[in-house]
Amino acid sequence: MEAIARADNRVVADAELLVEAHAFAAKFVQGPTRAHAAHKALLRAWANGGVQAADEVMFNIAMPLFETEDVKDGLASAVKALTAGTARPVLEFKGR
Repeated sequence: MEAIARADNRVVADAELLVEAHAFAAKFVQGPTRAHAAHKALLRAWANGGVQAADEVMFNIAMPLFETEDVKDGLASAVKALTAGTARPVLEFKGR
């Protein structure tokens, strides 16, 4: 997810391309798949109707995420880390 978070953009040798692409895809599917889907839906609304359309669907797209195990676990770990003054741990997303 590191590469995705920082919008990785780099050149690799032709011989390494397939291996690198598979490694990137493997990182991506281990990430927050439901959040990715929500982000895609929000971008689709924006592309079709602009900022106002995206604003209108934001609540209905975002709120269901807060009912998932992934968000509950993520928020709990973030609060725990903040309270302890430590860095947030890297999460393993379950897609639930």
